[in-house]
Amino acid sequence: MRSRLTVSIAGFTFCVLVTFGCLVSHSDESILRAEFNVPKEATVVSYKAHPDQNAWVREGLDIEIVFQLSGQDYTTYVANAERDELWQPLPIPEEFLLRMGAIESRLEADKSRIHLLQSKAPRKIPTKTQLLNEFTASLPETSQAGLFQCRSAGDSIMYTPKTIHTQLDRDLNDFMLAILDHERRQIVIRVNTSY
Repeated sequence: MRSRLTVSIAGFTFCVLVTFGCLVSHSDESILRAEFNVPKEATVVSYKAHPDQNAWVREGLDIEIVFQLSGQDYTTYVANAERDELWQPLPIPEEFLLRMGAIESRLEADKSRIHLLQSKAPRKIPTKTQLLNEFTASLPETSQAGLFQCRSAGDSIMYTPKTIHTQLDRDLNDFMLAILDHERRQIVIRVNTSY
């Protein structure tokens, strides 16, 4: 009986260590480095994630990571970005921001919610401009000199194949926004999900 319990505990411990090892080897940093081909020499200037990458469930994921590029790495990265034509010049157009931030979908959801609650306490519906300003303020602070790229997956954005968008014809429910900031020589990546 005692040896069976010892074997069970050892087996459970092994499974936990393997799972933890997989989580560590697939950190947000390593996933985003691979996704955007960030050079291994680029250093992480800042990293924020909610929920934390060690959380079991990461609904409402919000990540911001900034990589600093050095001279030659920066020059090579910019040349590759300009060559593949999947990056677009900053600033991000307003129509693109509206779709990326799912502003129309949020307006419709707010109208429906407020209509249901109207009898209890009248509320004011935010305007498209207010929602756009709120969304824009939530994006990483960068210079307006550089390039940007937007990717989405539709579900499980960190682990499923992404679509790269050069224009948007519908609201997104998740996105990976990468900004190549020419003034600061940085790659700034924001990941956001609404699921």
